[in-house]
This record gives sequence, C-alpha cells and structure tokens, in this order.
Amino acid sequence: MSPSRLYTASVMPPLPLSSFSVSSNFCTEENVSECILYINQELSSLCFPPIFQNSDNIRDLDAVVALNNIYDLLQLHRRAVGMMEEMEVEQLKSSSDLHYQHLTNSRLKDQLELSKKENMRLHERERQLETNLKSLQNCLKDTKEEVQRLQGIIASRATQYNHDIKRREREHNRVKERLNQLLIAKKENKQGMEVLNYVGRSDGRRCLWKTGKTESRHEGDMYKTLLNEFDNRQRELMVENIELKKVLQQMKREMVGSTLQTNSDEDELLKGHPEMSCDHAREKLTNSIRQQWRKLKHHVERLDSQASMVQDGDSEEVISKQLHEEEMERLKLEIQQCKEFIQTQQQLLQQQLNTPCDEETAAVLNDSYMLEEKERLKEEWKVFEEQRKNFEMERRNFTEAAIRLGHERKCFEDDRAMWLKHQFLNTTFADQMKPQSHSGREEKLISISGKVSKSHL
Repeated sequence: MSPSRLYTASVMPPLPLSSFSVSSNFCTEENVSECILYINQELSSLCFPPIFQNSDNIRDLDAVVALNNIYDLLQLHRRAVGMMEEMEVEQLKSSSDLHYQHLTNSRLKDQLELSKKENMRLHERERQLETNLKSLQNCLKDTKEEVQRLQGIIASRATQYNHDIKRREREHNRVKERLNQLLIAKKENKQGMEVLNYVGRSDGRRCLWKTGKTESRHEGDMYKTLLNEFDNRQRELMVENIELKKVLQQMKREMVGSTLQTNSDEDELLKGHPEMSCDHAREKLTNSIRQQWRKLKHHVERLDSQASMVQDGDSEEVISKQLHEEEMERLKLEIQQCKEFIQTQQQLLQQQLNTPCDEETAAVLNDSYMLEEKERLKEEWKVFEEQRKNFEMERRNFTEAAIRLGHERKCFEDDRAMWLKHQFLNTTFADQMKPQSHSGREEKLISISGKVSKSHL
C-alpha cells in the first residue's frame, strides 16, 4: 500500500482501551482478544488489511500481511523521521534568517537616524546661508544707495562749477566791455599834465578842471555814478549769493539724507539770517559742509567694516559679473566726463590769464576782488581734489566688495549643489528601500532568506 494512500485515506477514531493502559506490557493472557481487536481497528484506520481473520483465534494470523504491514509501518516511520529532520533544518534556517532580518532592520534604523540628523544639519546650514545672503543683499543695497548719493553729489558739484563758469564768463564780458569803453574813450595823448586815478564820467569824456562851479555841479553826478555802480555790484553779489546758497543747501540735503541725520540748527542759521556778512555766512557754511563730510566719511567706513565682518563669516551675492562690469563702465565714463570738464575749466582759466592786455586792463585785473576770487578758486580746487580722491577710494572699496561677494556667491552655489546631490542620493536610497506592498515584502524576505541559507550552507 502506497504512502499517499495512507495519508489521503480517512482516519477513523480508534476504539477506547478501557481495560489496559499504555505500558511496556501491551498484551497479557487476559486481554488477548481486546488487543487483537485494537490492532485490527488501528490497521483498518491506517488502510492496512487486518492480520487476524478471527479475533477469537490467535492462530489465524496471516504472516504475509503482518510482514507487509510491519514493512509499511517502518517506511512510514523512516519518512516521518526524515520529514522531522527536514522541518528542524528549515526551522533553524528560518530562525537564522529572522535573526539576520532583525540585524538588518536595526542597521537600517541607525542609518535612518543618521540621515535625519544629517538632513537637519543641512537644513540649519541652508537657513544660515539664506540669512547671510539676505544680509549681503541688504549690504549691496546700501552700497548702491551710497553710490547713487555720491553720483548726486558729483552732479551737484558739476552744477556748482557750471555756475562758476557762467559767473566767470559774466565777469570776463564785463571786463571786456570796460576795456572797450576805455579804448573808445581814449583820445590822442596831448602834451600836458596827466591826471591819475580820476573819477570818470558816465559819457566817457574827461571832466573839466575843478572850480567852484564845476565842483558843485558835477559832485552830485559823481556820487550818483558811484552809488549806481555800488548798487549794481551789490545786486549781482546778492544774486550770486542766493544761487550759491541754493547749491549749498542742495548739497547739504543730499549729505543729510545719506547719513540719515538732520541738522536743523544750521538750516535755521541759513534761512533766518540772510542779512549777515558774506564772510560770516561763508565760514558757517564751510563748517557745516566739513561736518557733513566727516559724517559721510564715518558712514562709509562703517559700511566697509560691515562688509569685512560679513566676509569673515559664512557669507555669499551677490551681484553677477555682468552687472559689476556695467557698473564699472558707467563709473569710468562719469570719471572721464568729470576729467574733461575739469580740463575745460583749466583751459578757460588759462586763456583768461594769458590774454594780452594793456596797462589799464592789467590794473583792473589786479584788483583786490579778482585776487580774492583767485584765492577762493584755489581753495575750492583743493577741496575738489580731496573729494575726488575720496570718491576714488570709495569706488575701489566698492569694487573689492563686489569681487568678494562674487567669490562668496560661487562658494555658496558649490555648497548648495553638493547638498542637493547628497539629498538626491538619500531620497533615491529611501525610495528603493520603501516597501510597495505586504506581499512584495514577504516575497523579498523569502528570496533574501533563501539566498542567505544558500550562502550559509
């Protein structure tokens, strides 16, 4: 009888053994019939033929059937033992695979914790870099505002020098008119006495000898002429003073706006005392401008120190190379225009100084007012040279700051690329390790356990 038949057959419940217990002495002389009946029932339950034809007679034992049954039972026992060993081996393999899976799970948990910590560290790094980027952008914005303010100052200086040129032209034209009048009124030299430093008449003719009548008659004309000339000169000086005050007030407003400070006392001084002397007003305005320039210098030095402090830390934009080059070209063009303007002024002044003149024109040019104007022009030229040097220094500092910001921007881009690469690799590894379904996890575990068992064997 085949083993498959033995396993597929229905198992009938055996009869209870009430008269004996399982011990070393299974059969005795008193329970022979019961043992025969029990054996037959067990064999029939296992689909074996009974070895006793009659339960009452022991001699009716069928030896062939008994031997076959014993052989089949031995085979079944051997198979059961083999299956038991195989199941034990499978159990050992399963336990080893389970232990390996636990180790792998713990290792992956450690890797996950490390990845989370690294991610948090990178987020903190990114936040710091964004903060530094914002601070650098604010610094760049302040620098651009400073450049615009300096450009406004340069424009105001150009306006002031244009005004000076126009004033010089008016004075030059006035001197030419005076010279033409002197040349027209000049007559042929006659023999006789010459009167030096006489007061001329309005019609250009020479006055007569002073007698009682002529002196009383022409004294009023002389005073009227002097008063008219003095009034005209005073009117021109007042117009010029008003224009200069406007220019200086504009410069002062720009300086105050750049340093974010106001100086109300000096404004009240300029607006409330228009009748003060020119020297006193000039001294007050000069002191005010010097104070504003000191404040401006301190403000620029503070900006430079802030830029250097930001560079020492973990910084980085900010401006592109193209914008930097455009800014440099524009600044160079403005500097070239200023240089051309200054050269034009120098040429005009040189032409005025080198123009040939006669003795009377030389006497007019050597007047105290012209000397005072020359001295003032020299002082203004020195101030302008100092301002130009300061502007060159500020432009150099701005260029160095822009280059530093460009390098820091490049370093920031490199760090950001490395972080994105690391983040992409971590995300890809996590997606590969993430289970798709429960059945897929079981299939992977079975395949991994099979590979591990083969490797162990």
